[in-house]
Amino acid sequence: MLASELFEMIEREVPKELALNNDPVGFSGPGDPDEIEVKKAVVVLDLVPKASLGISEVDLIVCHHPPLFCSSIPTYVIHSNWDVVQGGANDALAESLNINVLDIFDEKTGIGRICSTENSLDGFIKDVMESISVDYLRIVKGRKELIEKVVVVSGFGLNPEYIKLAYEKGADLYLSGDLTHPGAVLARKLGISVVDATHHATEVPGLFKLCQLISEFGIIAEFNNLGMPWDTYPYAKI
Repeated sequence: MLASELFEMIEREVPKELALNNDPVGFSGPGDPDEIEVKKAVVVLDLVPKASLGISEVDLIVCHHPPLFCSSIPTYVIHSNWDVVQGGANDALAESLNINVLDIFDEKTGIGRICSTENSLDGFIKDVMESISVDYLRIVKGRKELIEKVVVVSGFGLNPEYIKLAYEKGADLYLSGDLTHPGAVLARKLGISVVDATHHATEVPGLFKLCQLISEFGIIAEFNNLGMPWDTYPYAKI
């Protein structure tokens, strides 16, 4: 299949027009999509040097985050349009946590989902650890022990603006990644529980689903989970 044909099929399901302003989605080169034959694609969260990808004989990289450098392999980016579209990254995250989607979280952008559950805070945290591939959680415990309304945003969502919005929408708990110090202080002030399940781990369910979507078009698509872009070193006093 020509890359241009594949991109047309992808964009029927995940329109580029859904992307946020200034989000560079779509084909980023190299080559001409009308001349590139695609039989096998690899789906990744980030574009990294080819040696780190550990791949061979791949015709296309499908990357979620816009690349920070040029690739020697043809690359197609599906970013905020995949977050926004129904059935995309945020719905996949909710599905992996076995919670029911009720509504869109941020109506202005389409980012995030408001979900329902019935669980204790400790029970929900345990379910998160068992449901998604995460080695650790950072948690701000709120005032409520019973968790009924949950907001999820895959990836980047634990900024003060979104923590405040989750509180205003009556969420008992907000799960996403990239918690900052000011965000944690704000959550404690508001009394809302916040679970930082890491940017990486909250994206993984959506990347598996993206891989499935591409496979449905007759392309061999494999998800390459590269893990965190850093190493964590434990410190022990001598």
